[in-house]
Amino acid sequence: MNRPYIICHMETSINAKIYGPYMDIPSREIHTLNYNHTHLELKSEAWLCGRVTMEYFSGNGQPEFNPNTPIYPKEDFVAETDLKDFVIVVDASGKLPWKTNSIQYSVRPESHIIVILADDVNEQYVAYLRERNISFIFAGDREALNFHLAVQKLQQLFNINTLVVSGGAIVNGAFMNAGLIDEVSFVMAPVLDDAIGIPTLFERSPNLVSRPPIEFSLKSVEKLDGDNLWVRYLTKR
Repeated sequence: MNRPYIICHMETSINAKIYGPYMDIPSREIHTLNYNHTHLELKSEAWLCGRVTMEYFSGNGQPEFNPNTPIYPKEDFVAETDLKDFVIVVDASGKLPWKTNSIQYSVRPESHIIVILADDVNEQYVAYLRERNISFIFAGDREALNFHLAVQKLQQLFNINTLVVSGGAIVNGAFMNAGLIDEVSFVMAPVLDDAIGIPTLFERSPNLVSRPPIEFSLKSVEKLDGDNLWVRYLTKR
């Protein structure tokens, strides 16, 4: 396989909502602990999220460009880092205002940031990332990123052999639509949330063509604290 083994790992309600009012109930703490510890058990070198999810870590506002920073050619950039864990950020148009080149999430090791960019991203944003020693790769058109190319680069340039995809729903759906999800893993809370307009595990972007239903085979089910279930499915090929 010339790409990482890819697992989509999420926390959900019984009806597959990935966030919403159910996250404010008291048992949420147990659910989150279960999710974070099972995340580690997947033993990946990297985890991936979309731009909206990553706003929690990058902060609000716009990136502030330094007019004195030189303009660089648009080519993949592997920054120097001693970190062995990576967080991949899908930010095709270059909007997140990063201040550092790593983040710390829960029980996971400190993770070096790698940004997936579209080929036509603003060259000032490329300079902005290099100035902060943040790694990045290019993956085609911003309306339909080439995730096959992106994950091949992640393996070749960063030696990432197992990748966890962790939302949002559109990013999960894009990877599934591209046939790149090898395994679906989720920690399900014993809660039903009927809030309207909340995405489920996988959502399809309007610019992607619908594909036939995808079948899975059950890998394992484990009961966790708080009546949570950890369910794992393998994608049928």
